[in-house]
Amino acid sequence: MQYIREYLGQAAGVVSFAAYLLYIISTLRGKTRPSRSTWWILSLVGGLIFLTSYSVGARESIWIMGSYVAGPLIIAALSLHPRLGYGEKLTPLDIGCLVWAGICALIWLLFNSPLVAFAGSIVLDAIGLIPTAQKAYREPDKEDPLAWSIELVASILNAAGITAWFVTGNLTWIYALYLLAGNGTIVILLLLRSATAKRAARIV
Repeated sequence: MQYIREYLGQAAGVVSFAAYLLYIISTLRGKTRPSRSTWWILSLVGGLIFLTSYSVGARESIWIMGSYVAGPLIIAALSLHPRLGYGEKLTPLDIGCLVWAGICALIWLLFNSPLVAFAGSIVLDAIGLIPTAQKAYREPDKEDPLAWSIELVASILNAAGITAWFVTGNLTWIYALYLLAGNGTIVILLLLRSATAKRAARIV
């Protein structure tokens, strides 16, 4: 049974990276316009979560965490291109999220506590998703619902591979629940807004 759960964790990492690959391709084709603040924050937080989760014993999610470092970093780099990134300049929301990213990194360095960094990075990761969630609601055509849906599948596989739930000595389950909630929220927003747009088009 343990081996099955390990394989599920590895499968989650592979599926997650596949989702990032689709997102990258969609960005290069000009169909998706990634939020600069979101993906640079996710790159920072991905690395932070990877390091701190490993140090506090969250080994079962290590594969999906690895994809959460490589994928966002590539997308963040692409978002800097004027024709690929979303918007001509950073909005107040973008700036606010980036400021919180800096604060979280500073807290991590000052406290040097894996537990503080783990909790703070999850909160910051959620903050980093806000610009993309806003874009998914306002302009769903500039996001890739397929890539986000596949990422949600990866989150489900990751959760299925968790061996110990609601155990204080192992924080893997907290990260798994967060992934389900975060990715699920984006998918729901995209699907609902896309359906609304299609209904409006039929009425017109």
